[in-house]
Amino acid sequence: IVPFLYFRQPLDLENVRHRLFEKLMPIARFRSRVVSVAGCLNLGHRSAFMELDDTTMKASFTELVTAPEGLRTDADLNHFVSNLYAQSWDPVLPLWRAFVLNGLEDGRSLLMLKIDHAMADGVGLLDVLYHIIDSKDNSPKSPYVNQLKSTASAAPRSYWDGCLLHAKGWWRAIYRPFLGELMPGDPPNCFKFKNAKVAGKTKAVCSTNGIRLDEIKAIKSRISGATVNDVLMTLMSLTLRKYFMKYEASTLKQAVSATIPISVRKDAEVDIFNPKFFGNDFSMAQIHFPLKEEDPIKAFQKVKSQIDVIKVSPEPRVRSALVKSLTSCAAPQSVLASVLMDQFGRVTATLSNVIGPMQEVECLGQALDDLSFYAMVPLGLYLGVVQYNGWIKVGICWDVELEPSPQRLADCWDEAFQTLKEASMQ
Repeated sequence: IVPFLYFRQPLDLENVRHRLFEKLMPIARFRSRVVSVAGCLNLGHRSAFMELDDTTMKASFTELVTAPEGLRTDADLNHFVSNLYAQSWDPVLPLWRAFVLNGLEDGRSLLMLKIDHAMADGVGLLDVLYHIIDSKDNSPKSPYVNQLKSTASAAPRSYWDGCLLHAKGWWRAIYRPFLGELMPGDPPNCFKFKNAKVAGKTKAVCSTNGIRLDEIKAIKSRISGATVNDVLMTLMSLTLRKYFMKYEASTLKQAVSATIPISVRKDAEVDIFNPKFFGNDFSMAQIHFPLKEEDPIKAFQKVKSQIDVIKVSPEPRVRSALVKSLTSCAAPQSVLASVLMDQFGRVTATLSNVIGPMQEVECLGQALDDLSFYAMVPLGLYLGVVQYNGWIKVGICWDVELEPSPQRLADCWDEAFQTLKEASMQ
């Protein structure tokens, strides 16, 4: 997980080290290294977190928080994040790093973090971000596109419509985790590898232009039953459609889908200072993009119908139970990893939604100018919706071996927004 926190003024390295030590050390996994422990059922060794003392952690901060030199341009950052993706972790240190980059080409400064997903999921890490921020607001926090407790639609439903929706949800929970996984995944395309187990190691990142949240809400208000989430997911679909229309038209005729992480936590289990709750507790759902659909409103309806079913379906909990059962069975780790990678690599992309503060906040003693968020996954494409200070944009992380110039995808975001905006006004 690689968040980018931008600032207008330079950052002082020692101040950043002091503030991060103060904020992160109370969180157990940020002061722990991974150790090997004996497994059960003669399965060999498993991994566990072991806390380090304050003296060890203070001595380690010169390596955990550094200020690399010579990084100014987007090309410099892309080369740097590719190296981050390929580098192995130091076994004697925790699974995170922070980098202070002053004097970027646009005049700003950047605090970049690299956090291994083994430490926590999006729910936990977003709580960490809010903990680092100096000034707070009361914004809702939801790092995933769909929450299980969410209502399926803002529009009222009849009794029979509700019954039908829940029936679809239960059918999805029965069909997709079992029979659905036996069906072929997405064919290869500009963003998808032929073999998910042989993913590339050269990553690059970019962000789309920002769109005012008010404009997204205006589109929502003009489409019956819409939510902000529905509009954002439709924009994702239209963005991909416009990209493939320009650069790989043949993909419009085949399946293109994405996984969406979904929290399966209970409300009382979100506590970053409690090691029992801080970790990974999420599942996955899939959404298929209606790329053949030319009418933006009909595309919206097809996207929304899937999201509505996902929100009421027990599928995420079924998938979570299956994964936990699989990883605890008496099988070699290499076999389990191979099976999980096969399933994870069936789709083209991974989507997430990071809802940051709704107003400008202070962090490390100055105003936080902007926020981007990327997940470096063994897929060709990651799309992360990021909301901060009334603006919405998409962080894109791609594999350069598949698409050398994915700024073209970022440009399609603006076109997709105009298309949906005009369609909603008719």
